[in-house]
Amino acid sequence: MSAIEIQNLSKSFGPVRAVDGVSFTVEAGTITGYLGPNGAGKTTTLRSLLGLVTADSGTARVNGRRYRDLARPLAEVGAVLEATNFHPGRTARNHLRVLCRAARLPAERVTAALEQVGLADVADRRVLTFSLGMRQRLALAGALLGHPSVFILDEPANGLDPAGIQWLRGFLSHLAHERGAAVLISSHVLAEVEQVVDNVVIIAKGRLVRQGSLADVVAGNAMRVRTPDPGGLVPALERGGGTVEQADGVLRVRGLDGEGIGRIALEAGIVVSELAKERSDLQRVFLELTGEA
Repeated sequence: MSAIEIQNLSKSFGPVRAVDGVSFTVEAGTITGYLGPNGAGKTTTLRSLLGLVTADSGTARVNGRRYRDLARPLAEVGAVLEATNFHPGRTARNHLRVLCRAARLPAERVTAALEQVGLADVADRRVLTFSLGMRQRLALAGALLGHPSVFILDEPANGLDPAGIQWLRGFLSHLAHERGAAVLISSHVLAEVEQVVDNVVIIAKGRLVRQGSLADVVAGNAMRVRTPDPGGLVPALERGGGTVEQADGVLRVRGLDGEGIGRIALEAGIVVSELAKERSDLQRVFLELTGEA
């Protein structure tokens, strides 16, 4: 059983189809990036998963159950959708104490959570004085209180400075790869997502357009070739069934693998100085798949 399972989820708001038949899973011990342009349906999906929105059809389950059916939800799911749901007059410590009391959790967990997110030194400051990045950390502390095995985080890097983003990277990796939690994050910071996730799910206009491991999604489908004799190698590759693009002294070959290209070059007596599978970065793949390029 997957820790998070979305099956054929659909939700409309009036004439707008926010989510249209989306399905994916998140396994324990992994970090999955849920990516899409603004308005693609990411937040609607997460809100459906947390029972804040009622889907028109399909299912969204955590550990095999609907969120509303969990007996102790904070002990199973740590969720952060917005880092704004704080009483400005409360201190960070008192905010977490209120959460513990509401969820019937031991109050001593407050100190541990504040230490884990780096807010122990400002625990008795009012949230009104906090920066956006500090509020984001406080929201993450709230998600940790119940020692959950599933985390659902919407834009967790929002408001963090470079040092905070580096901290977040280690924090998420610790949750998934050391504690064995299932972590689902939505984000627009694609370069940062690429540094931390194991899997990606990409949606556009409410529909799933790609999912898989990060390595598979960003793997290029072209071979990168350099040769001192492109004029001789290109016709030979094309006769062998390849499609060739030339740019900046590099041949990008599709339709042939590395072995086929090497054999054709050898038979033609042409030297090849570079032969490698081309890798696309996540941002390039994202823009191509979502039509944002």
